[in-house]
Amino acid sequence: MKTRPMIFNQQMVKALMDGRKTVTRRPLKNQPIKNGAFWDFKWGAASSLDYLPIVAGHATANAAPCKVGYLIWVRETFCLGRLDEADAEHPADRTLFIDQGCGNEYCIQKEWAVYKGVEELDEVKWKPSIHMPRKASRLTLRVTDVRCERVQQITKVGAINEGFDLSNFLGFPRVWFKEVWNSIYSNWHENPWVWVIEFEVIKKNVDGVAK
Repeated sequence: MKTRPMIFNQQMVKALMDGRKTVTRRPLKNQPIKNGAFWDFKWGAASSLDYLPIVAGHATANAAPCKVGYLIWVRETFCLGRLDEADAEHPADRTLFIDQGCGNEYCIQKEWAVYKGVEELDEVKWKPSIHMPRKASRLTLRVTDVRCERVQQITKVGAINEGFDLSNFLGFPRVWFKEVWNSIYSNWHENPWVWVIEFEVIKKNVDGVAK
């Protein structure tokens, strides 16, 4: 079974853990060129519309970062070691915060530590998500659909599925997603083409899922 790593920031990891996020959008590395009425893609596909279904051609499927059935293991900010409760007055009050074991070491995810309010302890040295080893990943995403479209085509429902918190009744999902997108890529106004990857969230290490 094919597996791929993918980086998610803390906000998106929390949305995955909460069950709010079931899709992610990632920009195409090579953006298509407009040729008259058609968009020409480097990998041989063309579209007169602002979307390109994955079934449009073999070249399209091969260019996608993943296919239906692939397993994506999530990389997130983390640290290795043990995190003791701060300012405990008595030894009996001390709590060992361990979220997941990783081999012979313990792995603590920053998203989890933020939730517990202990992420700012001086002795904790957080490692960037790009360095998270496969064995430390706690989330696996089973791909259920892949397609190609422009980022501004996202609908209200699409934005909700990207992780919008429905308890925020004053917010607007598409506006929220635009702000999230710009915080990462800063190019919403360019309306880039993106891969839309839908998935099922499995709260388990990828090696356990792939068995």
